[in-house]
Amino acid sequence: MKVIRPGVAPHEEPRGVVGGHEVSRATTGTDSNIFMGIFRLPAGARSRPHFHEASESVCYMLSGQMVIRWGERLEHMVELERGDMLYVPPHETHVLENPSATDDAEYVVARDSPTEDAVEVPWAPR
Repeated sequence: MKVIRPGVAPHEEPRGVVGGHEVSRATTGTDSNIFMGIFRLPAGARSRPHFHEASESVCYMLSGQMVIRWGERLEHMVELERGDMLYVPPHETHVLENPSATDDAEYVVARDSPTEDAVEVPWAPR
């Protein structure tokens, strides 16, 4: 057993969001397909276009709001608010946007991979 507590310095993830603390291969040494982390998207921020190569993801909104755009041209959109959950299949290019000018969005991600598994998509529209 291992407890992962908040307090580790926040860190920017490769795709442009701020990570808090997580259960992953990096923090527990697990080889199993499990990842859970708490992330923050600052007010007015937008992630870089990315996908998760070999894993399914589920997002649970803790606070704030996010707009998720996805598709080949990021042509689809859904709005998330506190309490909403979102399923993201593998290899689905998406972008996270925080429409608030004042409030950060905080959310939990669970994934069937022991790592972040994010791949930036430079050819997708921003």
